[in-house]
Formats: sequence, structure tokens, C-alpha cells
Amino acid sequence: VVLYVGYYEKIEDAYPEKVFFIKKSPTTRIKFENIFAYESDDKKLSQLSETERQLVIQYCKYRLGVTTTLKNQHEL
Repeated sequence: VVLYVGYYEKIEDAYPEKVFFIKKSPTTRIKFENIFAYESDDKKLSQLSETERQLVIQYCKYRLGVTTTLKNQHEL
């Protein structure tokens, strides 16, 4: 089960909430970061650090089943 279930956290009514999902491909990683899970975190690609870019790439792969390299704003 661990290979196929993941989660990320978001703030709902000022309280942290875990959002569970079925991964699109297996990995031992369980916790993912959705850097856009908070309304105040809406960023442009040019504003993302390399670490944030990698978090988005991993989230997209396992949560959405989308492989991206984040080369342009449209991919974000």
C-alpha cells in the first residue's frame, strides 16, 4: 500500500489538513509537497528555486501522472 498511497498538506480554515491520493506510479516516498496548496503561494516559474522546481516535478509525476521538466510557464 505504501508504494501507491501518498499525501500532501494544505491549510483549510487555518488548520493543516492531509490530502491523500493514489500515486500514478509506485515509489516509497509518502509525503509530497504541493507548493500551490496554499492560496498565498501562487508563484511564477521564474520565482521558483531549484528545490521548489524539483518538488513540483515530483508532485506532478506521482500525483498527476504528468512528466514535466518545467522549462516554461505553460508547463507549470
